[in-house]
Amino acid sequence: MKRNNYFTTLLFFGIIALWFTTPMTAQDHFRMSADYTIKGKSPDGTQHLTTGTAYFDKNIKKIVFDVKFPQKETWVQKDTVIYKIKNDSLINRSKSINIADFTIFSMTLSGKLSDYGLKDSKFILTNVEKDGDKIISTWEPPVTYKKFMGKVMIMKQNDNIAGVIFFNKDGIIISRQFFRGYKNIKGMDFPTEVIIEKNINGEKFYEITSYENIKVDDYENEDKYDYKIPTP
Repeated sequence: MKRNNYFTTLLFFGIIALWFTTPMTAQDHFRMSADYTIKGKSPDGTQHLTTGTAYFDKNIKKIVFDVKFPQKETWVQKDTVIYKIKNDSLINRSKSINIADFTIFSMTLSGKLSDYGLKDSKFILTNVEKDGDKIISTWEPPVTYKKFMGKVMIMKQNDNIAGVIFFNKDGIIISRQFFRGYKNIKGMDFPTEVIIEKNINGEKFYEITSYENIKVDDYENEDKYDYKIPTP
């Protein structure tokens, strides 16, 4: 297995996050954590595996990844900076897009995962059709965004998001995601498996992320949710 740069995926979603500018609404639940396993495959057939635990508190707005494999380290994103910590020492920091409000944890806590946040965004609902027990909706970006992005299609089943497809401005699919294995946790439906296919420069990348041991409003790991970044 080749080591995976987990933040390749995070940065991809960070770019998408720029399309949605409406603030998240407040909900009763404020934090989530989950053990994750990511299995990926690159166009050349190289496979990678990453495991660890993710922590997110919507009030603190830090995304903390306690990586267990392929090597023990911690990744923290705060605002527009990603910090890499190993053996309690800061070994790298880099600029990124702030995606705190656009993780699967944040969208679940805010009640916006079912429509991927599109309902409260600047996107415009242009079509809705039914296919058996599935409802497929098409959302168009505002005019000012159409020069660099295309429509988004959402598939819902049993009131939960089952799939989402992103297109570029030329109508070419750049990403497909599928959400499976929903569990109800404290009144919130959370998918325990997310399958992602990314089309980057004509090459396809695949990732399957599995979640387990999901906790909501955990008070036992304060140091994880508000991870103290060591000074250089």
